[in-house]
Amino acid sequence: MPRVDSESLQSFARDLAEALGAPPEIAEALATSLVSADLRGHGSHGVIRFASTYRTMIEGGQLDPAATPRVVSEDGPTGLVDGERGFGQVAGRLAADVLIERTEATGVGIVGLGNASHLGRVGEFAEQVAEEGLLFAAWVNTGGTASLVAPVGGLDRRLATNPIAFGVPSFGAVDFPIVLDMATSQVAHGKITKRAVEGKDLPPSWAIDDGGEALTDPEDFEDGTGAMAPLGGSVAGHKGFGLAVVAELFAGICGDGRVAGERSPEWVNNAATFLAIDPARFGAEPRHRERVAALLAYLRDADFSEELLPESARGEELLVPGEAEHRTMADREERGIPIDDRTLELLSELAAAYDVSVPLALDS
Repeated sequence: MPRVDSESLQSFARDLAEALGAPPEIAEALATSLVSADLRGHGSHGVIRFASTYRTMIEGGQLDPAATPRVVSEDGPTGLVDGERGFGQVAGRLAADVLIERTEATGVGIVGLGNASHLGRVGEFAEQVAEEGLLFAAWVNTGGTASLVAPVGGLDRRLATNPIAFGVPSFGAVDFPIVLDMATSQVAHGKITKRAVEGKDLPPSWAIDDGGEALTDPEDFEDGTGAMAPLGGSVAGHKGFGLAVVAELFAGICGDGRVAGERSPEWVNNAATFLAIDPARFGAEPRHRERVAALLAYLRDADFSEELLPESARGEELLVPGEAEHRTMADREERGIPIDDRTLELLSELAAAYDVSVPLALDS
């Protein structure tokens, strides 16, 4: 699989964003977010989104590439941001900036975000906040749109993948923050889209067909057949379903957005609640560092069997949340980002349609 350096990919992503109608500042911010996802191993939320999602949303009037998010209100520890249906990554970073400011002033902050289009990788905002030494939590919905997931025991699409995310500073105990970013469905929808692009089958536990049997053809799913299973599937799907319901309401209430059941399914329009806590209000940093170090050492000392890991987390050792992304980024900064042939083909087709030059590093 060919690899491309992150600078070339970011330049290409910036040019694509501008060609699609984004002003330079927004194009640069979007490109940074997308390539950040690719660097960390989350290609489903990387530059492929131009071809798989954003082009169609922009051409269909569902996403305004020139929109600038705005702060609607700030009051004590709270804030509200309107994404104006522009690129969600830009709105998410603004909401995180407001959150950091509110939290540093009051010790705790809560920021609602609405009309955010597609937020992308929510873990990006967890990293942004944790790097400022703050605890972070997020609950996300799709504004009542993009229903993809069946309720527990159900057959048809009623909920979105409704991600939740958490970030914890490591206080110097390790070189990365502890970041958990996960869908409340079996996987993020982008993982299915990416497999459709690459021509790969779905694992049988990810989705069901209209009769409740395993659905393994990602193109059938993308065409509207069946539904994704809630996190836990047939074993513990009631837990994933419960998390999805809570995320739906947290995001809708604080983000001043719609929830599932309030409008017909269409393209995603994320709402979210971001929460942060200043741990300095509860103890000194050296003690926090001791806690992180002690927990990680204790976990890594456990007996380990690779065979017990789920397929998507296979490896030779236990990794804590955020560690796989940290290692992947280090590798890809040195060796480049792998781009499969089908992804490159789709991006090249988009570039040709909008008269954007494909960098030699990609074209070769």
